[in-house]
Amino acid sequence: MFDIIIPLRSGSKGITNKNIKNFNKDILVNYLIKKIINLKDINRIFILTDSIKYKKKIIKHKKINTEYLRLKKYSKNNSRIYDLVKHFIKWSENKNYKIKKIFLLQATSPLLSKKEIDKTIKFVKNKKIESLFHVSEMIEHPYECIKGFKKSWKHVLKNKKINRQNFEKFYFITGSLWYFTKKFFIKYKKFYNEKSFAYKVDKINFVDIDTKFDLEVAKRLKNLKIRN
Repeated sequence: MFDIIIPLRSGSKGITNKNIKNFNKDILVNYLIKKIINLKDINRIFILTDSIKYKKKIIKHKKINTEYLRLKKYSKNNSRIYDLVKHFIKWSENKNYKIKKIFLLQATSPLLSKKEIDKTIKFVKNKKIESLFHVSEMIEHPYECIKGFKKSWKHVLKNKKINRQNFEKFYFITGSLWYFTKKFFIKYKKFYNEKSFAYKVDKINFVDIDTKFDLEVAKRLKNLKIRN
């Protein structure tokens, strides 16, 4: 069985309280919870938030645990998720929660489908993987990216002067789903390394909501017929 952690920070530069913004007749965090709550391999869902207001808005269910209160030092704009997870694991040990296998999901990636999450869980279960993260093919290819602008710029990668259709494929880490065992996290002090599995998902499964524009894009993409 797997435990899920959902980090929710109330402060945000892009959108105030973005984790509880309306999305598909719900709020973002509950929209995510409802997708995963009945997956058979899920044991518990831990909400890691600094906000009592957020806790009150979370749907009530026997699998959902909102006991943990995210400290202010782990809730700043420059706070690392690693430090938050490290503190949470220590807290869970003190509470005698026997957590061994962890999925970290982001409420601000609402287009990641229930089907894709379930497929990933089954993949991890069958392959006995210690660490995995989602990747998706880059839309803007690195060969077409530059540093700087006006007359002071240069290509990020050396342009090989080949047709776009012949570009080699590049992928980016979506950040919407991470998997790691507690043992892996403690040993390597990170979510992933060169031994981790990069699991490819389709582009339609990813929009990271950080601005009002992102939120509107996600709402429109949600109802497209090409979604599975």
